[in-house]
Amino acid sequence: MKILKNTLASVLVLSTLASAGTFEQNGVKEGNNRVAATARLTSPDEGDENIQFIGQYGKFLTDDIEIMLDVFTHTQNAETIYMLGAGVNYYFAKTPTLTPYIGAQYYHSDYTATGDWDSNGMRTNIGAHKFLTENFAITPEAGALFIDFEDYRESYLNIYLTYFFD
Repeated sequence: MKILKNTLASVLVLSTLASAGTFEQNGVKEGNNRVAATARLTSPDEGDENIQFIGQYGKFLTDDIEIMLDVFTHTQNAETIYMLGAGVNYYFAKTPTLTPYIGAQYYHSDYTATGDWDSNGMRTNIGAHKFLTENFAITPEAGALFIDFEDYRESYLNIYLTYFFD
């Protein structure tokens, strides 16, 4: 986990120095779309750390509100679960190269490798798009995942590679 935190800090510092004042982001605005992908390391409340793979698609309804679809894998009790999610992000305190947000997603799964698991869940998160070009950003994000709305399941820290387009 320490390596991930150091890598994240280094990437943010280098990208800030490399892109300072050279452009203005063109991504977070009404009508734009966003695609993102990541592999994230999780720290479950119980059990071993694991890696999840996530893909996202977002559509901006306004300059501040984005609706999203997520697909991700989640490992629980040595079983891989494939979850689909829908959610919303709210953007605030935007600058030309950094745009923070908060969000929440609802997840559902009825398919596993063995086909015998059905579950719902919720994810809450906070993150920021750090634009490297007008349309490309790295997106560090931290959050918590709740499975079956019962108890806290795990917290996470990850970095998305994000592309914005019309």
